[in-house]
Amino acid sequence: MEVVVVAGGLGDLGRLITDALYQRNKHEVYIMSRKGHAQTRISPLTGKEYNPMIETDYSQASLVEQLSHRQVSVVICAFIMDNESTCTAQIQLIRAAERSECVRRFIPSEFNVNYDVADDILPYPEKKFHLRAREELRKTNTLEYACVYPGMFMDYFGMPRVETQLRPLYFFIDPANRQAVLPGNGEAKMSMTLTTDAARYVALALDLAKWPQVLTTVTSTVTLNELVGLVEKSLGCTLEIHYQPVESLLGHKPLADLPGNIGVAAAYPGRFPGGAASS
Repeated sequence: MEVVVVAGGLGDLGRLITDALYQRNKHEVYIMSRKGHAQTRISPLTGKEYNPMIETDYSQASLVEQLSHRQVSVVICAFIMDNESTCTAQIQLIRAAERSECVRRFIPSEFNVNYDVADDILPYPEKKFHLRAREELRKTNTLEYACVYPGMFMDYFGMPRVETQLRPLYFFIDPANRQAVLPGNGEAKMSMTLTTDAARYVALALDLAKWPQVLTTVTSTVTLNELVGLVEKSLGCTLEIHYQPVESLLGHKPLADLPGNIGVAAAYPGRFPGGAASS
């Protein structure tokens, strides 16, 4: 049994990880957030009622005190890593965990693929935020850490029929507009996991006596053309497919985008300042 903190535990994936830990009822679980509310729970460690909510400004001094006061041994970070502020908060949390005398394990906010590759393989600007956290973890002497790679979240391809905490965003396929935009010839393979499965695997990882530095939770792998075929079978119609040269994507010059992402970009201008093309 452990005392566990889920930083960002009220967010899209963070809430699912928190719920998965609650369902196992093996650990005393806390939610770390800038603001929020959570119902009191009974600790499986002490049998006593406790407040699982930790409100924090993510300053390093306060984090050390909050972790030490509760004798937290495991920190799971589930931020949406898309800006400097969030990146700084995670680095502060890593440093606080290292300075505390109780935290021994840390899962950073990765939850996708290996970001430690060149731009010609993965042209993803926000990966710099993940890499900074990984570099900070490499500097630590007392923390055991693991990066969780679930691949693409399968939920995106089941919206709106699949219940999910994720907000809409279209990757490769836009079912409502009957369109698909695929890189190269569409034969690239993609691995996927449902968010609920990924959250459950993270909770189960706490039972491992030793962590490898990479934990994979992939449950399905298909080519993009196969994915289009599955969607067409489900919809009972043929999609309009646009194949884009990989060179144009590596140059951040996509030739086409999915219509559904135009509305998503308009709804979240801070996340997509360049419009739908920046998604």
